[in-house]
Amino acid sequence: MEFNIKRIGYAIRKDVTILRNAGVTALAVAGGILFIGLFFMTRGDDYLSADEFMGLFGLCYIVLGVFFSFAILRESHNVKSNHLYFALPISPLERLTAIWLTTTLIHTLIFTVMALLVGQLAIVAGGIIFGSGFHWVSLFSDGYVKLIKGYFIIQPIFFCGAMTFSKNGIGKTLLTLLLIFIGILFYGLLLFSVLNHSYGVYPGDLIADEAFGKASTDFSGLGSWFFTFLFGPVMLLATYFKLVEKEV
Repeated sequence: MEFNIKRIGYAIRKDVTILRNAGVTALAVAGGILFIGLFFMTRGDDYLSADEFMGLFGLCYIVLGVFFSFAILRESHNVKSNHLYFALPISPLERLTAIWLTTTLIHTLIFTVMALLVGQLAIVAGGIIFGSGFHWVSLFSDGYVKLIKGYFIIQPIFFCGAMTFSKNGIGKTLLTLLLIFIGILFYGLLLFSVLNHSYGVYPGDLIADEAFGKASTDFSGLGSWFFTFLFGPVMLLATYFKLVEKEV
């Protein structure tokens, strides 16, 4: 089956239509939380700074995006209807592309527009109630770009978790990430102790702290490159194989 843009568009429309009611409700809840939080932020200094806005915006944006990623794949785990879900005339790559576009680009666009409108409304309400000065909400900054970039990196992790776990997917995905982090941490400490035991150097020593500091500086660029350009695509590839496995 050839890669077809029209089928991707149909798949996006189907997913959006199915999740329309739940999506509107989730956006309304997130919008209410944003409005209340931003409204009271205008009370102290009569000004809603970009950092204040981005803090609450980022929290709601990422949480809603994660829940959206799991909700859009819920049908694939339903034993009563998943045969119809996978019987649709669309290839796994097209399905993956459609879901990724919906949970990243479309989610980002819709949530950004909603947050801007809610933030501006909170500023106006703050001016009426608290007498704070009118100003335009500030969103598009380096902080916004870094947030979107971070979401695009971590979203495939939860995307893969949503495809892998049929029940309690969010909790199992977070637990898996926690165990991986702890495993890497203990592995690093164990390896350091084994290699440096004969030299009398242990984690926590001054020389060890200096070595870790230099190592983290040297490898921070490599790690950033890995998570930016490699880790996300690898998670998407793993999700693709999960889709192929379920279709067989």
